[in-house]
Amino acid sequence: MDEAVALVVAAPVVALALWGVAFVGNFANGQARAAVAAELAAQAAVQAGGLEAADSAERVALGATLSACVRTSAALAHTDAGQSAAVTVVCEVLGPLPGNQACFTGYAQSRPAASAHVRVTCPAP
Repeated sequence: MDEAVALVVAAPVVALALWGVAFVGNFANGQARAAVAAELAAQAAVQAGGLEAADSAERVALGATLSACVRTSAALAHTDAGQSAAVTVVCEVLGPLPGNQACFTGYAQSRPAASAHVRVTCPAP
């Protein structure tokens, strides 16, 4: 009887621990994808230029993050006549708390070719 009680008590603890490991892995995967998406979106915005830049960047960013993020959004923070662009991507993943977000800004410059991404504070909802 004591073993049965111990199993009943231990089962939820083990399940919670396994879920926690899965959540951390999913969140890290989402962060990595959001960072890559921000870079790709900034590059797409540079290549598109003009009025098409924001739409092009958003399509690239959201397409690159959909498999890891349950909710995504992208915003063109800056563009300079097809020469440089900065795009912020917000990636939200499933988790124990609402609003588990990773936000990254990607920056691309056409001359000289350069690209980088940094983690930034998520915009207020």
